[in-house]
Amino acid sequence: MQKINQAETYLFDLDDTLYNPSLGILKQVESRMHHFIANALSLPLPEATLLSNQYYKQYGGTVKGLVKHHDISRDDFIHYCHDVDMAALKIQPNIISQIDQLSGRKIIYTNSPKHYATKILTKLALIDSFDAIFSLEDANYELKPHNASYQQLCDTHAINSHKTVFFDDQLRNLKPAKALGMTTVWLSGSEQVVTNLDYKADYEANNLDQFFNLLQTS
Repeated sequence: MQKINQAETYLFDLDDTLYNPSLGILKQVESRMHHFIANALSLPLPEATLLSNQYYKQYGGTVKGLVKHHDISRDDFIHYCHDVDMAALKIQPNIISQIDQLSGRKIIYTNSPKHYATKILTKLALIDSFDAIFSLEDANYELKPHNASYQQLCDTHAINSHKTVFFDDQLRNLKPAKALGMTTVWLSGSEQVVTNLDYKADYEANNLDQFFNLLQTS
């Protein structure tokens, strides 16, 4: 765990990383995404869901496919999809304490828009625990795991990747980070079954709370 304690920068994904995936926040986003597409393109909901998944796989983000192939406002889509009920989010004092004890810079690295990330962090009472939010807009709408997103992040915040720890619940998002020299932590609680990935994270825990407990006892 020496690399964890001696890092200069700590990158944290937002959704399903800073809170329990079982709260279903991202499920709401996905549902609203599919309903937006169904209404905008006059499609049955199952077809809208398939199209969303197709664009996600093809372009790394549904929004990029919609902008490219349909007359849909990117901002309208993003704001509609992220207008979700956050009442289930609860303050976790132990998580706040553990993050605050990390000595380096702490940056949120998310595929979500900044206004949404700010609301999530405020609900979790973590808004003051982070030095910056690197959001969808900051990445010029290049999403993890696309290499351009990581490069833009490192350039924007002058990150030394070899002295950086990255926490994410999606294993595929950690692979490019590892290739840049980052130490990777996979919080696997939201993604129990992973196939066709020739990559293993440096550390794995079910969630942040479990990881910090392991860090304290190592």
